[in-house]
Amino acid sequence: MPVSLVRSQSNSFRRRAWLLIRLLLALGILWGFYVELFRRNDFDQLWRLFRSNLFAATFYYLLFCMLLMPFNWLLETLKWRQFTQPWSGMSFGQSLRAVLAGVAASMLLPNRSGDYLGRWLLAPEQQKGKIILATVAGNYCQFLILLGLGLPSLLWLGHYTKAWQISGIEKFAAPVLLVFLGLLALGVVGIPRLLHHYAERNQGLIWKGAWRYVQTVLDQALEVLQHYRLATFAAGLGLAALRYGLYSVQYYAILHFYGIDLPADAALAGVGTIYLLQTAIPLPPVLGLLARGEIALLVWGIWGANALSTLAASYTLFVLNLVLPALLGLFFIVKKA
Repeated sequence: MPVSLVRSQSNSFRRRAWLLIRLLLALGILWGFYVELFRRNDFDQLWRLFRSNLFAATFYYLLFCMLLMPFNWLLETLKWRQFTQPWSGMSFGQSLRAVLAGVAASMLLPNRSGDYLGRWLLAPEQQKGKIILATVAGNYCQFLILLGLGLPSLLWLGHYTKAWQISGIEKFAAPVLLVFLGLLALGVVGIPRLLHHYAERNQGLIWKGAWRYVQTVLDQALEVLQHYRLATFAAGLGLAALRYGLYSVQYYAILHFYGIDLPADAALAGVGTIYLLQTAIPLPPVLGLLARGEIALLVWGIWGANALSTLAASYTLFVLNLVLPALLGLFFIVKKA
């Protein structure tokens, strides 16, 4: 059999396999949305509460929250482009579509691992490995902001619950600061230096067997990191902080929409704690919706918030910030196929 024919059949099989994977991913996401959102025992109650608030004076809080949603993912795209722009020729539109594809894939995979798959699927063929590394860098910046602001929020929440007095917070502040600075130094200084050290020691060596793939990954990581400066990470951290702030404002607005009125500092402490704990859930968002609701009940219950309003706020924000962008990202994934 001619070599060209074998290659053609192999490419055809690969294309069909990826098409099947994309379609299965799409069906899985849609099924998850249906089960988690529409098959709930309290769905009718939540829907009635949502409709009644649509015609209340608090409607403008929902409208404000909806207007902020696109900026959330625009900021994420800008953050990601800080780490792809130095070497990638992807346009802003291509980057945004890849980010939304990552949101869609993340619905079924735990701890944002689908974020890598979705962006990888829409990345240019010759840049797929580098795209993964750039995504790691962007997500690491978001993780640092989440930790750096989430842990103080948890400490402040502890003050509200009388778990400790405000005068005792300094006992925890130093360890939290050390952990944050240590992780910052590891990501911005430590890992890049280790890769450069690897390059100097192994220059000219040719690894054999399976180790060749390890060498390829390390070489690509080094090539990508050579484009990054401290200013790159500073911009990434700044945009990550803006995303965190925008999310907090959204949550605060949606609480007001459902009539949960809290002092600003209490609300921010609660939002930061919820965001921190949600990230620790080893479940994909579409399957961890129940856990998200339980965390919200635990936190907002401290101030005696109505349980149904608390769940409605949590699920409304989930639909606005994740379900709607994920459906758009799903369209881009299937279209790519």
